[in-house]
Amino acid sequence: MTPRQKRIIVTLATANIAIILALVVLVTRPTSIHTPTLPHPHTPTTPAEACQTSPSSADVWQATQLLAQAGLGGTVTLPPDGSLCFEIVYPLAPGHAATPPVPPEAEGSDIERAAQSVWTAFDVALALQEQEGECATFTQVQVMILASGIQTDTQISASVSAADLADFSAGELSEDEFIKRVTYTTNAIRRP
Repeated sequence: MTPRQKRIIVTLATANIAIILALVVLVTRPTSIHTPTLPHPHTPTTPAEACQTSPSSADVWQATQLLAQAGLGGTVTLPPDGSLCFEIVYPLAPGHAATPPVPPEAEGSDIERAAQSVWTAFDVALALQEQEGECATFTQVQVMILASGIQTDTQISASVSAADLADFSAGELSEDEFIKRVTYTTNAIRRP
């Protein structure tokens, strides 16, 4: 390699390092450009005004976010009938059948863990209810979990009134009393 070629390579390497450092500085340095803030929605000023709002996509979005933070994926809807509905798909591990009821020796099974998702959804509903306070837009909480297996799926459904959920959270209902008020069903769904 000639001395001229060596100088060219050193010059190109130095230029590359300078460009990379400049890019790193531009990416990591806070900008001085003012980013516009998003407009804030109208915040009701009186309790009566606050309760006049109808169920919104913001409530659904917030419930979906809380569900995701709890490690579950699914959809949340607020139909006009006053229910907060969760539809959760729970994939079973390969090789596990999805046949209810879960025998006692299978405690900790995939189906049982899927069923525990009902309680997680109830926790999400309770958190949403507590945020909305007296203006809660739902009176019933419905959870449908599809535990998806290889050949068979299990549908786990649970429903409870929002008032019972709030009473349970406040300690006015014992766990046994609360469980008696929850409508709970499981169904095996055989795939074709």
